[in-house]
Amino acid sequence: MRREAVVQALKTVCEGLARSPNESNVEVSGLLLGKEFAGGLLITSTVTGKQTSSEMRSKLDEDFMATIAQAMVAGQMVERIVGMFHSHPDIGIFLSQQDVRTFANFCRLYPGFVMMVIDPLRPRGERYKFFRYDAYTRSAHLLTVRELE
Repeated sequence: MRREAVVQALKTVCEGLARSPNESNVEVSGLLLGKEFAGGLLITSTVTGKQTSSEMRSKLDEDFMATIAQAMVAGQMVERIVGMFHSHPDIGIFLSQQDVRTFANFCRLYPGFVMMVIDPLRPRGERYKFFRYDAYTRSAHLLTVRELE
């Protein structure tokens, strides 16, 4: 079982990506890219694209997802999709029931999949958390994160 995620300078990048263009409370989402290492996961970059968003949900465009998958298969991307991020602007850092269902579906494709939830409008304190999904208990749990400088 994965014990930690190692984040390589992603906090600022994800917080920037998780802000809607007009600084509103519209959710934004994207994919986390990286690779596994002994006992953990190295998240090295993010990618986001066309999506449908509102104050209560965000869904990445299926054509965007297919384009990323094709780039990986063609060897144009060496990293793999290891998770996703999405924002909860000004409503807190938690997983909704829909988030947990989405999480479970991705984990069927890749059991090590992680989810990052960001509140980019939070004025201070913790602005993001990582979660892992336990298929046995069908529940999400906080994931330990270590940041690389």
